[in-house]
Amino acid sequence: MNLTKKSIIGAVAFCSFTINSSIFAVEESGEWTNLFNGKDLQGWHANTGGQGDETSQKANEIFTVRDGVIHIYQNADAGSKQSNANLYHESTWGKFHLQVEYRWLEKKFQPRTEDNRDAGILFHIHTHPAGVWPPSVEMQLGDGKPGDKYVTGDLFVLGTTRADSPSDGGKYAEGGEMLTRGQDAKGRRTAVTSHVEKPVGEWNMAEVIVHGSEKAEFILNGKVLNTVYNMKFRDSNGEWKALEKGHISVQAEWAELEYRTIRIKELKE
Repeated sequence: MNLTKKSIIGAVAFCSFTINSSIFAVEESGEWTNLFNGKDLQGWHANTGGQGDETSQKANEIFTVRDGVIHIYQNADAGSKQSNANLYHESTWGKFHLQVEYRWLEKKFQPRTEDNRDAGILFHIHTHPAGVWPPSVEMQLGDGKPGDKYVTGDLFVLGTTRADSPSDGGKYAEGGEMLTRGQDAKGRRTAVTSHVEKPVGEWNMAEVIVHGSEKAEFILNGKVLNTVYNMKFRDSNGEWKALEKGHISVQAEWAELEYRTIRIKELKE
């Protein structure tokens, strides 16, 4: 993909995915960098969270590589007690286009066997990247419908982080009231209003286009679902500063899934 420095609406080529309803004034430099090489987890670090026990999988068992995919909870028994987990990349990025291809599989695990499936793509992780929910901005992955608890494209602002989001009653609204989300703000979530996720077992393309601290767009299967602006972090002195860059991670949250493509391209603005 090569976007010139003029406004472009419409097709962005990757496989058969098309981005609509979004205006870009950026240039993407160079080739895609594959953060996942399809063979192993080189460059990635896996860490577990809570709610598991001595029978639960360890981090290197939760994230396994087979046949060119990262399989989450591959060998865990359905309904078993498991920990949630975080797989973060050792590099940091500021202005970028990230593509993550994923699909849900069948198994769910305690304590969420009755809930919608759940995971997430985190970026601009600025503190404690080994944490399962580190301070960052999250594009939620979830197989619920709009209004459910876990829905792909929802915005979550985690930890000592803030961001602004156009909203109407807590739901994403392009041109809506700009509300601050995150620490010391009114809520940390902005929910999507569209459902474009494919059924369990089919591949989805999630994309995050990030312009430093200024703006990020959440895209699923070619449709813009959410935007976030003015991202900030609280420093060690308690002051809010522009959140320009950070680590990237993908999550495991008690639902079986696979990640396939994970690749990134730098933006020039």
